[in-house]
Amino acid sequence: ATPFIAGIAVATVALAGRYGVQAWQAFKARPATPRIRKFYGGGFETTMTRREAALILGVR
Repeated sequence: ATPFIAGIAVATVALAGRYGVQAWQAFKARPATPRIRKFYGGGFETTMTRREAALILGVR
């Protein structure tokens, strides 16, 4: 019984390693995305305009 359990354990570790390698390769193959998003570096106006809000939110 002990060799059977050891064989099952080895097979489980091998399959987990195989899926881990596949997941890592898929993760590394993703397109690079910038980690830090560009932000609006200007100062604030006294009253917020639609243009300033769009610049801060990055929608235009």
